[in-house]
Amino acid sequence: MSSIFFGPAALIAYWPYAGVTIAVFLFATQMLLTAKAGKAFDKTFFREAAVFAGFLWLIFGFYELQMSAAMDRASASEGSKHFLRIDLVILVPILYLMSAAAIYSIVRQLRNKK
Repeated sequence: MSSIFFGPAALIAYWPYAGVTIAVFLFATQMLLTAKAGKAFDKTFFREAAVFAGFLWLIFGFYELQMSAAMDRASASEGSKHFLRIDLVILVPILYLMSAAAIYSIVRQLRNKK
């Protein structure tokens, strides 16, 4: 159960720029799909699930980098590395749901092209 909630945080801890990489992939994919469809890059582009999920991954990645730095500093001063991360219980399900919506949206757009 802990790997479900700590998975994205562990990914960022293992590879610090994973959130940025996922965000860039989602942005680029949606940009290509929008360009191929001949749509304008206006406010509707930012309402696409892939773009929104990309922003969430970008924010989450930077947030986790800051949290790991703060936790390292706190654990060095307190001598303990056992923290209860209530923030991940809130953030990770939202991240999962929006990532699933982004994947669904991308697959649906690819299927409609054919």
